[in-house]
Amino acid sequence: MKARKYFAAPLLIGALSLAACSGGSDDATDPGTDASAESSTAFDTNPQDRGSLAQGGEVRLAVASLAENWNPLHVDGNEADFSDMLEPMEPEYFDFDAKGVPTPNPDFLVSAEQTQDKPTVVHMVLNPKAVWGDGSPIDVDDLTATWKACSGENTKNNCASTDGFDQIASIKSGADKFDVTVTFKDAFPDWAQPFSEPLKAESVNETATFNTGWKELKNDWLAGPFKVGSVDKSQQILTAVPNDKWWGDKPLLDKITWRVIAVDATANAFVNNEIDSFDIGADPNAYQQASGVADAEIRTAAGPNWRHITVNSKAGLLADKTVRQAVVRGLDREAIGQSDLAGIDVPITVLNNDIILSNQEGYQDMAEATGIGYDPEKAKADLEAAGWVAGSDGIREKNGKKLAIKFSTLDGVAAAQNEGLQAQNMLKEIGIKVDIVNVPVDKFSETLSGHSFEMIPFSWIGTQFPFASINQIFGTGSDSNFAQLSMPEVDKLSEQIKTETDKAKRVELANQAAKTIWEDVHTIPLYQRPELIATKSKLANYGAKGLTNVQWKNVGFQQ
Repeated sequence: MKARKYFAAPLLIGALSLAACSGGSDDATDPGTDASAESSTAFDTNPQDRGSLAQGGEVRLAVASLAENWNPLHVDGNEADFSDMLEPMEPEYFDFDAKGVPTPNPDFLVSAEQTQDKPTVVHMVLNPKAVWGDGSPIDVDDLTATWKACSGENTKNNCASTDGFDQIASIKSGADKFDVTVTFKDAFPDWAQPFSEPLKAESVNETATFNTGWKELKNDWLAGPFKVGSVDKSQQILTAVPNDKWWGDKPLLDKITWRVIAVDATANAFVNNEIDSFDIGADPNAYQQASGVADAEIRTAAGPNWRHITVNSKAGLLADKTVRQAVVRGLDREAIGQSDLAGIDVPITVLNNDIILSNQEGYQDMAEATGIGYDPEKAKADLEAAGWVAGSDGIREKNGKKLAIKFSTLDGVAAAQNEGLQAQNMLKEIGIKVDIVNVPVDKFSETLSGHSFEMIPFSWIGTQFPFASINQIFGTGSDSNFAQLSMPEVDKLSEQIKTETDKAKRVELANQAAKTIWEDVHTIPLYQRPELIATKSKLANYGAKGLTNVQWKNVGFQQ
């Protein structure tokens, strides 16, 4: 599964993931955009001028499930699949290039300019032609409501993240409701982040609506080149069609459809010409199947995405940091990565930092810095010293209790199931019993948000802002802190990082936070997740997007 958008939340495709919260900003004012090395920002989408593409056609895609809560700011709506389905139907204020540098999307945003450094002040001119599905204008009221919904002041709203929103001091209109000035509380280099995708005011301005009002998709609350055509719950199909109220260039496609297909059946659907593209993820079988399709290709990018195991610090024996550290020392994470991706032609490097990826500027190896890396003998010694003595079956005991933990895996997700088996075998060697718990894919969100797991693997899908939303995953009390681990030092550092404008200092602070996260074992990083997208060869402006974004009005087929 994958997590997705606002800095980090789960996504679901091939290897379940979540999304991290995202946004945009000007490269001159955003140190975060320069933190990625060239190699981590490539994209592979078959870019073509829209004028050379055919008018019409349908793109057929697969998802693991339809959302039960479509609110992209809500913790249960922050899955990659859900965000991907909403993308053609939501306002997007910024487009991103190969390096993750944003520019205003003229369909929604005429201009955005930082006019003051400290505190940061930004002047925005909204496109007055932009309207919601009910015909009402997208204006300052919507930006204000979106900000207030997740600023952190209303703790009853179950926001995936408050990062960015919590830095805003005021939003005011000028000559009209399309003339907007945003003042932040302090310097804020990632100032565009909170305004990536504003929501309609009436959809988020009350707690009940924010938390439960998005059970169904409403075109009145959406705005983009496409709108909802139909939702067939019995067949589990969502269809998007061109938006008759759209004011920009006419979209090329006649239709986009997303059909729920079991993760382990998606590759077969592609081979059988039932879908036009899918995310291979960490699935060697799917990679081999897609490689054999004559009219298709695999598009590859190294996006800011990483696979890991979240460790619930309030669950069972994992509440003990000594046990959590022993788990890290007992896992050969390089072997797990090689096993996950055996048969996929991409380099695999174990990831030893929770914030900065190994091909990003400033990366430091925290396993080396802390001494908490693969070391089964040290794990055994630490457990022994803590009173965990090996029993006749090799499993350690203390005060009559077996040293046993539960590892949740997602049904049909090959990587997760492999990781569960690998962990079970490796940790048995140091005297820890691992019980594997199978979780249905459609229960992924509620398993995370309900904290009904001890260890669970998935992928975090990162953004163009590596330092903007550290609190989303690691902050005390964050609804996306699925590990439920409070790290006051990280809370303090993340606040400093948000307002730090010196790039070198920002990297230094981020590594300080990463060191604490590693020592406390909030999560166990495995490897940077390759972005491998199988597509029909003639599909243009779509695929492995890296740090760019999909401009759906320009997606089409070569003639």
